[in-house]
Amino acid sequence: MSDPETGLRTASQWDPLRLGVRPAPDLDGSVEPPLTEYLTRPHDDTLRQRLARAAATHGSVFVLLVGPSASGKTRAVYEAVAAVLPDWPVVHPADGEELLAAETGPRTVLWLDETQRYLHGAAGERAARSLTRLLDRVAPLAVVGTMWPEHLRRLTQTVDDETPTVRALLTGGHARITVPDTLTAQSSEVAAAATRDPRLAAAVRAAGPGNRVLQHLTGGPELVRHWDMGPDQWFTAPEHAVLTAAAEARRLGHTSAVPAHLLQEAAAAFMDANSRATAGEGWFPEAISALTTARPGPAPLIAERHNPGVGAPDSYRPDDYLEQHIRRVRAHRAPPAEFWTAAALSRTPDDLYALGRAAEQRRRYGAAAHLYEFAVAQGQPRARAALARLRERTDGPAAAEETAATDPAAWAALAVVREARRDEQGAHDAYRRAAEAGDVWAWAALARIREEEGDPVAADEVASQAAAAGHALAWRTLGRMRAADGPSAAKAFEQAVTVGDAWGHLGLAQVAERAGDLPEAVRHAVLAADAGVTAAWALLVRLHWVLGDTAAAVAAATRGADAGSPEAWSRLAHLRYADGDLSGAAAAHREAAALGLGAAWRALALLAEADGDTAAAEEQAAQSVRTGDPEAWIALSEDRAARGDDEGAARAAAEAARAGAVEAWITLARSRERAGNTEGAEHAADLAAERGSPAAWAALSRMRERAGDREGSRRAVVRAAALGASDAWTALGRERETQGDRAAAERAYLRACEAADVEAYAALGALYLDQGRVTEACEAYRAAVDAGLPDAWEGLLSALAAQPPRAVSARTVARLRRTGIDP
Repeated sequence: MSDPETGLRTASQWDPLRLGVRPAPDLDGSVEPPLTEYLTRPHDDTLRQRLARAAATHGSVFVLLVGPSASGKTRAVYEAVAAVLPDWPVVHPADGEELLAAETGPRTVLWLDETQRYLHGAAGERAARSLTRLLDRVAPLAVVGTMWPEHLRRLTQTVDDETPTVRALLTGGHARITVPDTLTAQSSEVAAAATRDPRLAAAVRAAGPGNRVLQHLTGGPELVRHWDMGPDQWFTAPEHAVLTAAAEARRLGHTSAVPAHLLQEAAAAFMDANSRATAGEGWFPEAISALTTARPGPAPLIAERHNPGVGAPDSYRPDDYLEQHIRRVRAHRAPPAEFWTAAALSRTPDDLYALGRAAEQRRRYGAAAHLYEFAVAQGQPRARAALARLRERTDGPAAAEETAATDPAAWAALAVVREARRDEQGAHDAYRRAAEAGDVWAWAALARIREEEGDPVAADEVASQAAAAGHALAWRTLGRMRAADGPSAAKAFEQAVTVGDAWGHLGLAQVAERAGDLPEAVRHAVLAADAGVTAAWALLVRLHWVLGDTAAAVAAATRGADAGSPEAWSRLAHLRYADGDLSGAAAAHREAAALGLGAAWRALALLAEADGDTAAAEEQAAQSVRTGDPEAWIALSEDRAARGDDEGAARAAAEAARAGAVEAWITLARSRERAGNTEGAEHAADLAAERGSPAAWAALSRMRERAGDREGSRRAVVRAAALGASDAWTALGRERETQGDRAAAERAYLRACEAADVEAYAALGALYLDQGRVTEACEAYRAAVDAGLPDAWEGLLSALAAQPPRAVSARTVARLRRTGIDP
């Protein structure tokens, strides 16, 4: 039972299905608890270690399990929380709004299954900021989540960097644990469990010689087989179209379940003329009814309700495993025009914006503009900038400026576009409009442009105008640009100080240091540090050291630590090491490590290793893990491999992997391969694969290709691809192309296309175009454009322009560049 006073429940008190755990169907197709016996894998140890450390140290931890659908991520989290934090209540917000509203106290598990749902769009950036604050302020606390690799790539890509807090949350602090989608059917543990559970026994039989036991436990492969049959086979044409439309909407950016009215409009786009004519008036409710009913096994479509109150479902999403398959199959295809029209019925402004981005990336500019307009009307904060930037391309500057209106972000976006195409005056005008509308960075950009044009007087005038508006960044920008001219740089930094910018003092300290006036540098660094510029403490350490005042250097490091800056002690450690004071360096590194600087533990471990004290080195690395950072073990593994200590390197790599750093096995595989230890390299690659990463096998393939071992390379790439590395063939193709073997490169790219790596289509297009195979180049580049690859568009236009005379005129190519592809 839940706590009667708070209503909160522990993991064991929750229905695991409500937390996202997928049950295994019974042999008659029904889906009923209890869950199958849980079989641990290497990542379970890492996950439980991290949760236990948070509880033992009264710390906070964010753990994200990353792996494909049906790989056991959510079940792993459920079992770990139940085992390690059995009395901690589990808070499971339904969406980002509930996450922002949740009152999460100490000794709580915040459960974020399918974490991408909470971190999508502008609301996701707010949620990430809230989570970051929560992790800083509440302890002990465990935030646990799961995510597909493709969602992780999308949220952490740096293009436009619209969600920096989301990216920082997902990439920092060794948060991620990779989960493989394999469970070896031949293992003794699986065999023993199969004798106790007929569901597991059936999954083992269905998996055969492969390792896809988990997938068969969920019934996913059967759903995939039925969808692959096509319409009017297992699924009727309307049912098949509804599933495809739902998966397409999710693939192209609709994060939440797809609204019924959108799904009904979009599904028609995936039915042929005869099916649309013969479907009957009740085709949609009939298809929904059939798809949301198990028949036997899991239902292919999951019903949800997002409108307030209790009532009939209003939204639907495909089964995860089936959705992942449809995404892969259709990765190089753009949906029909009717889909983009239906997309205007998306649930949220963020969904509209995301689908608009997807349309623009696929050069469907008309559809993108339509969706951006809807997003602007619904208040999506980034949509106006995207629409203005698009209209600059399709309709010209006047239309873009009309769209930008008074939005500073939109004017800044236009300025960046114009500066990139060397329209200096247009960029200047747009930056000024952005600055006047309140964009602080635009003032700095205006000053930079004038300085780059060789007009320092005009640059100073811009910076003065910014200062009058209370912004010092423009003066600080000019100070950095004028670093080679000390007096001019000092003048700019002084102006920044007069506006109240303490960073200006740091700039003045650096100017004085370059001029050799170290006391003056110290004076300004002290002013900067006292004003809260923590970076100044490390500079003060160096200045005092150079002045020969080691006591003052230590005092600066100590005060920096008090201000929350471990870098000051780290700087002192490096200075002592360079001076030959190894014990002093170690002492300083320990101070930095105590403040949470992971690199300090790494340095301590390497210092002990260099001194021949293996036990001390490993103790430092173990301590690093206890603070949540496995980098010291990785460094020891690399150092030992370089010195030929393969046994010690393997031991360190194993510890790093236990702590979640699977890259240690990848690095060791490379080292062993370089040393000629093929068997050891493959063993390390297998251990990396057990931790969910096929990258080691892919790396071995490229290394062997360079070494001329074509058979070994082929064996490695096949293994990598079988483990899920869809890009392994593409990387091998590029390696072969570099070596001049274009025929072999083409074969590799074609295999990559079969594995659904869309990058391979662009690589094929470039290869074909270089060989004069223009028609094939157009086909390959068109698939890459339809996949949304940004660089493929110019390749397609080049291929079209290279076609025989009058097939596609230069005027047509120019029009396409402006208008995009008709849906």
